[in-house]
Amino acid sequence: MEELRNGLDAGRNGRAEVLFQAEVAAGSIQFRLRLDGRNWRIPFSIETTEPENAPQLLNRADGPLEKSQFAPAYENELNGDERDVAVYLDGEKTLTWWHRNVARTQYGIQGWKKTKIYPDFIFTVQRDGESKRITVLETKGDPLDNLDTAYKREALSFLSEHFQWDETTPVGELELVNDGETVEGTLILMSGWQAKLPAHL
Repeated sequence: MEELRNGLDAGRNGRAEVLFQAEVAAGSIQFRLRLDGRNWRIPFSIETTEPENAPQLLNRADGPLEKSQFAPAYENELNGDERDVAVYLDGEKTLTWWHRNVARTQYGIQGWKKTKIYPDFIFTVQRDGESKRITVLETKGDPLDNLDTAYKREALSFLSEHFQWDETTPVGELELVNDGETVEGTLILMSGWQAKLPAHL
């Protein structure tokens, strides 16, 4: 019975992927920054269950984090791997800001499977003389390098390749300027994050 269920799932997912990619190519499904301002927005505030005097996540110099969208960031709100990545991001010169995304309540990307992909981090990088790049980063522990991880890696890569600005602005809307900003999605296994993450900064 389990083998039959797995076979049906694989067939359904394969057909869904083909349909999804065709709809992206046709423009019916879009991965875009919209000029009409109707993009997902980082929340103005987030709730915490940590007490006010709980240990805070510190930067490389043992000071407060400087580029996180929310302060303070509490140690217990991130696992050990996420803390390492957050501290690393916070210390990078090309990075302008970062945000620890909260699964199922904040930013999610819809691929061809039923459940959304909730990246662990969202950050913006700007190198000298280049346009800004927003990156959505999903991290996975090596034991989780499985079919779900492969799907997320493939979906993020596919959507990154098809990112576009939406150039249409409804009449009466405030028009944003397309300054060449791009968006990419990536998935990195934790065993190799120190070698692979710098390529995205």
